[in-house]
Order: sequence, then C-alpha cells, then structure tokens
Amino acid sequence: MKRWLCFFAVLAALAVALEPVFFTIDRIMVFNTVPRDDYAPFLLWLAHAPGGTFPGSPYGYRILTMVAALPLYHLLPPLHLTNLPALTPYYVRATAALAALSYLSLIGAGMLAYRLARDRTGLPRPDAVTSGVLLSLLILYTQFFGIDPFAVLLITAGLYLLPRPAWFAALIIPATFANEKIAIVFALWLTLRCVTSSADRRRFTAPCLAALAAIAIYLAALLLLHLPGNAYQLEPGGYPATLLANLRASISARGLLLNALPVAVLLAIGGLGWRYAGRQEFADLFRPIDLLMIPALVLVALVLTQFFQTGRLVMHAAPIYVVPAAAAIGRLMRSPRDTGQRIVPSLRQ
Repeated sequence: MKRWLCFFAVLAALAVALEPVFFTIDRIMVFNTVPRDDYAPFLLWLAHAPGGTFPGSPYGYRILTMVAALPLYHLLPPLHLTNLPALTPYYVRATAALAALSYLSLIGAGMLAYRLARDRTGLPRPDAVTSGVLLSLLILYTQFFGIDPFAVLLITAGLYLLPRPAWFAALIIPATFANEKIAIVFALWLTLRCVTSSADRRRFTAPCLAALAAIAIYLAALLLLHLPGNAYQLEPGGYPATLLANLRASISARGLLLNALPVAVLLAIGGLGWRYAGRQEFADLFRPIDLLMIPALVLVALVLTQFFQTGRLVMHAAPIYVVPAAAAIGRLMRSPRDTGQRIVPSLRQ
C-alpha cells in the first residue's frame, strides 16, 4: 500500500511539474496543427453535451477510453487559450479532457514501466528510471495528441499483471473496448511465446487464452454492431490491395518518417536489450523471440490500417522492450567491475 501511495504521489507531483507538456498537447489538439483522430464529439456524446455525436468504426468501439476521460471533462477548470478558432466551449473542454488523459497516461506509463522493472526483474533504481523515461519518450512516436498513450498505459499494466492471470484477464478483456490494439499486442506476443517455448506454454496459457478471447469478443462486436466506416478491415479479399497501397505510401518522405523510422527505432532498442542486457535474468518476462513481434505488427498495420499508421501501431509494443534496453544502457554506462551478477526474482513470485 505504501508503494502505491508513493506511486500516485509522484504521479501527481510530475503532473504538476511537467504541465507545459499538457498545454502543448492541448494546443496541438484544439488548433488541429497535425492530422489526428478527433474524439471530442464522442466524449461530448457520452457527457450529453451539445455537439456530441457517436462515431463510426473503429472509433465507436473505443468507448471505455471516453469513459476514462469523462471525469476529467467534469473536473478540469475552463482553460482560456488565446487565439482560439471559432469553437464551442464544450468542444474546447472535451479536447482539454482528452489532452489531460493522454498527458497523465504518458507519465503513468513511464512510472508503471519503472515498477515493472523493479518488481518483475529486480533492476536497480537508476536502470528502472531509465526504462520509465525511455517508454515516455517512445510514446511520442504514437499519436500522443490522441488516445494512444492511454492504450500504451494499459499494455504496460497488462505486462505488470501477467503473473496474475485472473487480474490480467480482468484488464485485457474490457480494455479491448478502450483500444483494440491492446488485445492485438498481447494476442500476438503471447501466442508467439506459447508456440515457441514449452516453459512459456505452462506459464502463459491462461493469459494467452484471455488475450485471444478479447480478440474474439472484439470481432464479434464488429460483426454484430457493424458500425459504419472502415469496411475494408472486414474484407480479406481487399487486404493485398491495402498492403500494396501502404507499401507505396511508406517509401515517400512522410512514410519513411512516420512508418519506417519508428519501426527502426524499436528494432534498435530491442536489439540493444538482447545484445547487452543478458538473457537469463529476463527469461521469465522477456526473450529474444519477442523481436519477431515487430515485423508481425508491421504486417498487421499494413493490411488493417491505411497509409501512415504503421509506426504508431508498432510502437504500442514498446513496453515489452524498454526494461531490457534500460538494463543494457545501465551496464554500458557502468565499468565492467561494477556489473556483477545480480539475483533477480522470478516472474512467478
């Protein structure tokens, strides 16, 4: 209890100390300075406020993210930004609530990565801090001015809860309706683990089944509710054409920046962790086979998204790689005589 009270106290302190980041996110969103998915009307619909509309697919299935933002809509004071375009106060308030959710999620994901490093792999505090900072920086490759940071936060929470299958299932199944990328990441990762390792099959069968059940529930929702929009995602015959269109877009300057660069960065971070961090210490939670997750997510993005979404989708897997990468950075910065063997707790403990 003391540990988690400290966790939320530090989260509150960082939220106050780093408030310029929040205003930067809010301004990016409210001034529409970059292309983004606008969820403010969805939040207004949930709040029964003027200007609210229920969105189509896939946005309408992410209703639990709006539920998470709803308290912020009611609690945040009005923010009087200068040079605002002609927007209703309800829209400005909803956008600020979504910006606050992304901002708090960005900080919270980093702090949860710190706890993951400390509690699940026994890393020393400096290395654990590095893992948290690294994850927060990698979130900037996602649509951090949207709802992606909240999804990364829930993925990090899922990694932390992995030793407790019941708690993991209680998170992963409803989280599918916060963002379907959460279930996609865990279903791919845990299936890969269970297929390639008998030890992982014994350890991760229950979480893997929970992740696959989450995917099945999401697909059932797609078929039963059938919200309008993005119909190509339910037409496998069109996947080759979507794949080719996305590959053409990826070789443009914008594609290289938004698609290829984040993938290369995550591959480099993953490779750094497995090359220098050592493997045995992290065998319970991290294995070199996890690097195959990156091309698997690239393929999913190329057939299920359009144009410039590959990099941000792949970066949702960043929580898997930041802990070994942080350990590697710590070892490279210390002299050889200071990097003695450290006994770490098992994931099963």
